[in-house]
Amino acid sequence: MAKTETLGIGEMRAEFTRVRTDMQKRVARKVVVAGGRVLKAEAIAIATANGSKVSGDMIKNIAIKRESKAPPGTEQIHLGVRHGREQTKKVRNQGNKTLAVNSAGRVVTRRDNDPYYWRFVELGHKIVPRRSASGSRSIRKRRQEAVAHVAPKPFIQPALERKRTQAIDAMGKAVVQEVLKGGS
Repeated sequence: MAKTETLGIGEMRAEFTRVRTDMQKRVARKVVVAGGRVLKAEAIAIATANGSKVSGDMIKNIAIKRESKAPPGTEQIHLGVRHGREQTKKVRNQGNKTLAVNSAGRVVTRRDNDPYYWRFVELGHKIVPRRSASGSRSIRKRRQEAVAHVAPKPFIQPALERKRTQAIDAMGKAVVQEVLKGGS
């Protein structure tokens, strides 16, 4: 994932300081989400263009999520793909679920619309041979015998690189709109 700091937003910061203190948290969230929406739309467009729309589950689950444990005085969002328990209840209920036994021997529920594989698409992966019918080899040995590497088809990192300035512009417009709406 990409960690970036955006510098040179002096005008936006000056406008933001004019907002009343009690409104700053709400305004900060709206501003950050405005920039996140631009990046999310671009990530969806890139993933669709990459040919990642086989079932469409990965593209449907691209989302921005607010970081609940952000440092005091900051607002953060994450752009990524919801999967597993992070999926919304509506999305989880739309998929067919099956019971399976995981490697620890526990019974787990698997859903056919869970895009657990999104990291493999974003970062690439090794092709690891399956266990043979005659015996089982450890995962460590099978990883050493990897036969090939699948090239990544990134969609989150390029979205940030392509739409960085548009996201900053959207954030600036959101600040101005909130300042005008607040009547400061």
